[in-house]
Amino acid sequence: MTVTCCLLPLIDPIFKSFRRAPRNQRGFSLLEALVAMAIASIALASLYRSVGQGSKNVVDVEARVEASLVARSAVAAGTFAEDLMRQDSGRAGDWNWRIQVAPEPVQMMDESGRPVAGPPVRAARVTVEVSKDGVTAVTWTTWKPYRSAP
Repeated sequence: MTVTCCLLPLIDPIFKSFRRAPRNQRGFSLLEALVAMAIASIALASLYRSVGQGSKNVVDVEARVEASLVARSAVAAGTFAEDLMRQDSGRAGDWNWRIQVAPEPVQMMDESGRPVAGPPVRAARVTVEVSKDGVTAVTWTTWKPYRSAP
């Protein structure tokens, strides 16, 4: 409170000069211009950050799409589980892929989702992991039938 009382005589003439501006004055005062520039700089900084984050997200999505195409290609290389066991890893461009094949009985279902009578189908669970620089981008799991019983 004491500081306010001591500073008031120094600040009061400055603010009185702003209040005494003639009505026919055109343009903005220096204070108004500085406030407007501060608000504009905050808005532009927020916009810059949003655009930067958006472009980073685009790059991430493009990488995931590319990794998904590599995984899809690796799985499509074999019709049967035995075909995929012949080459369990590889490289496509910058992407490394690895396939794991594990026997697993698969119960057949009808259109309504109820199990079909009969023994389960002999199939293999196929997991494809696609990575770049040691970081896994996509992991896909699907089933492939065996050409013959495992």
